[in-house]
Amino acid sequence: MSLTIGMFTDTYAPEVNGVVTSIAGTVDALRRQGHRAIVVAPAHGGGPDDDPDVFRFQSTAFPFYPQFRMAFPLPAKLLAALPRMPFDVIHAHSLFFVGCLGAYLAQLRRIPLFFTYHTRWTEYTHYLPVHERISHAQAVWISREYSNRCDRVIAPTAGMAELLHSYGVRTPIEVIPTGVDIQSFSGANSIQPEPVSSAGPVFLSVGRLAKEKNLDLLLDAFEKIADRIAGARLIVVGSGPDETHLRRRASTIGSGQRVHFAGLVNRAALGAYYRAADFFLFTSTTETQGLVIVEALTHGLPVIAVDCPVVREIVPPEAGPLVPEDAELLASAAIGLAGKGSRDHAARRQAALKAAAPYSVDALTGRLVGLYETAGSFRAARVL
Repeated sequence: MSLTIGMFTDTYAPEVNGVVTSIAGTVDALRRQGHRAIVVAPAHGGGPDDDPDVFRFQSTAFPFYPQFRMAFPLPAKLLAALPRMPFDVIHAHSLFFVGCLGAYLAQLRRIPLFFTYHTRWTEYTHYLPVHERISHAQAVWISREYSNRCDRVIAPTAGMAELLHSYGVRTPIEVIPTGVDIQSFSGANSIQPEPVSSAGPVFLSVGRLAKEKNLDLLLDAFEKIADRIAGARLIVVGSGPDETHLRRRASTIGSGQRVHFAGLVNRAALGAYYRAADFFLFTSTTETQGLVIVEALTHGLPVIAVDCPVVREIVPPEAGPLVPEDAELLASAAIGLAGKGSRDHAARRQAALKAAAPYSVDALTGRLVGLYETAGSFRAARVL
């Protein structure tokens, strides 16, 4: 049975972040499987989308985080047309304006409403001025109230499902991770990014350059690694509100000349960075899944990460060490791993590939479609 799914999100391309990657990958997989996925998202001031099933609301940059867009209910003709679109299911990916609009339309049309909890909003309140900042308790309340108005909540990891239950979410929660489409990295196979060339091991970090990603710890740890491993390099891929601070900080440490900020790169080029690196460093403890970890594992990269429940769920000990949130311990783990022989590295590479195997985007999207197809029955049961 072919379905029409409305994907309602407050962040979408050309923005670059884990939520956008997750939605875009799922949309592509849904379409490969014969379904129609209609995306409703903020506009970014460019020309019309090439995709006729992407609908944009006018928006402006969020004052305290310019990379994020705030959408408005304009143009009016789009707002008026949405209730007539042939949605079988609405799947919200945020709880701001566009996500709330999706919830309203689902109620208006009496069709099932899904919600993927991509972001731990309690960890993002620092982007608001102090006098406007919402508290942790208020962020929990918003998350709970929105989730409890849905028919199903999707959590990317079991740890996130437990956290949502602790918030008081009563709506049934399904654990469906974000999948990785390895083909999206397949371009430029013969290209090795010039900055990755190194006489020593190459450590890679990928993601938004933002306070909640704990990247000061990354630089602290790499300074210790560089002191003990000649020729070691750190490649940082991504951009974000902390980029200027991190570049300035890297320039002040003794190993700063061995830290390269690659900026934003497209998927094909990103694949080249993953393939050219030796190890993946990850310091965030605020993830709902950590999609870049799965991407690294998919490329066979051993992962050296700060230990937390979400990361522990994805990275088995055989694929790389998880350590407490301490620069010396993180550096020691990385140095120990880099000092192992080729046989150990090959074994960890195979462990990484094995850990990534369950994260096929098509298989995980198939699980999501199974829920969509039974949504009518469980919605009826919920109403009764």
